[in-house]
Amino acid sequence: MVKKLYLFLLFNFPIIVFTQEYPQELAVDNSYNFIQFYSNEVANKIQNHFDDVTNEKLVFVHYGGSHIQAEIPTTKARSLFQDKYGNGGRGLIFSYGAANTYSSVNYKSSFKGDWTYVKSFQGRKEIPLGICGMSVDTKSQNAELNFLFKTKLETTNSLLHLFYEKDPFAGKFSIWFDSINISLDSIKIEQTSYGIIIPCPNSVNNISIKISCEENQHFTFYGLNIEKTTNNGVIYHSTGVGAAAIRSILVLDKLEEQLPIIKPDFVFLDFGTNDILYTNQIDPKLVNQIESAISKIKSISPEALVILTSTQDLFYKGNIITAGPIFRDLMDSIAQANNCLFWNWYDLAGGLGTIKKWHTLGYAQADGIHLNTKGYQLKGQKIFESFENTLAKIKSTPAISSLHITGKKYNVKELKKNPIEKSQINDSLKINQINVNSDNEKAIVSEKVIKPVEKKIVEKKIVEKKTVEKSYTVKKGDNLSQIANKFHVSVTALKNKNNLKTDLIRPGQTIKIP
Repeated sequence: MVKKLYLFLLFNFPIIVFTQEYPQELAVDNSYNFIQFYSNEVANKIQNHFDDVTNEKLVFVHYGGSHIQAEIPTTKARSLFQDKYGNGGRGLIFSYGAANTYSSVNYKSSFKGDWTYVKSFQGRKEIPLGICGMSVDTKSQNAELNFLFKTKLETTNSLLHLFYEKDPFAGKFSIWFDSINISLDSIKIEQTSYGIIIPCPNSVNNISIKISCEENQHFTFYGLNIEKTTNNGVIYHSTGVGAAAIRSILVLDKLEEQLPIIKPDFVFLDFGTNDILYTNQIDPKLVNQIESAISKIKSISPEALVILTSTQDLFYKGNIITAGPIFRDLMDSIAQANNCLFWNWYDLAGGLGTIKKWHTLGYAQADGIHLNTKGYQLKGQKIFESFENTLAKIKSTPAISSLHITGKKYNVKELKKNPIEKSQINDSLKINQINVNSDNEKAIVSEKVIKPVEKKIVEKKIVEKKTVEKSYTVKKGDNLSQIANKFHVSVTALKNKNNLKTDLIRPGQTIKIP
């Protein structure tokens, strides 16, 4: 059902939002419902990309953490963009099953045979990392990768791009659309440096890749991409990796080869949770990591516009994550310095101390970190609205030099008057003093915005709190990645805590949780 739109005025120009389908108590602030930019050159690029959508595909690539891997917000955004501007294709698909992790909400990925995998948050390993942020590899004589779509995929006039490692040791494989085996010797099949391109049938429920490796052979899979042959409409690629931080972009070995194939116009770097959650501070290395990620994207795809984002309000192990506004301002300042775009999801979603409301009203999970389906769908809706509002502003003011909205200021002490209850989020409230490296000017851009708790209060809580060390007994089939996700910590933190030199663990082993 098509949702109605309505208009209201802010800063003397119209703001477009959907008819309100969420409670006002969520504290969503639509005055931040924009994609911010800092030059007329960028404003013109944004408008040109959308104006040309009938003659040239408009391509989004959305990198991020667990919520982008599950594709909930990106599915909503994709649907809204394609409903208005046309369907350019499904976009990237990955075998999450073979990578021993959860699949997209849009399809189930299963596998046969023995597969090894690597994920971007783990850093570089023997298997190269591809455009999707994960890669899987098999040496099995009889292996499969299967993709079962929950709704039949309309693929009329579409091509399937298979990204795999084309080296002299690549095993043989066949492609199946439902029960039809596609002849790879057909003149319709195009061989490329990164894989192959195959015409699609009019629709498909299941895609299978069947692999046979002889001795000393292997098959490394980087992803599938389904695009329309017509050069118009929107493609929205969702390339998330659970537990990933922004530095994960720097270890994507195949990005230089594979990103130009999909020709991105906008690249989201939607990280932050795994950069600030565990320490509640800005790592001195973070600025360099962010700017290196931007530089990498721009060097590969110079015409692409990079979009930096802020996190949502976070709560972890008894702490309101007061580094959220500092991270927001850091991303804003880096976006300005590097002529990028900035999406202030932090203030748009209500800001500091609001995750309690989101959980109470049924839009967030009880862990104080993740939204639920309704919450992430709302985030996807706001991505679309923010672009529409920004386009409206650019069209109404052709000579506009920037669109910048100052972030909110927050008073941490006020939160103590209305603490998050233990029954609602499973920990009592404790507010830590922010710790930001003073040698990093960009990292402390907002240190005056957040007023730290008096030192004596923090010390009192530390004295009274009893330390109970958590542990976990490894079960058959467990791996470090699963355990890290279960306890919301990083694999690196687990390895450091347990003095592990490798990722190998055994059933019955006790793992200390940091």
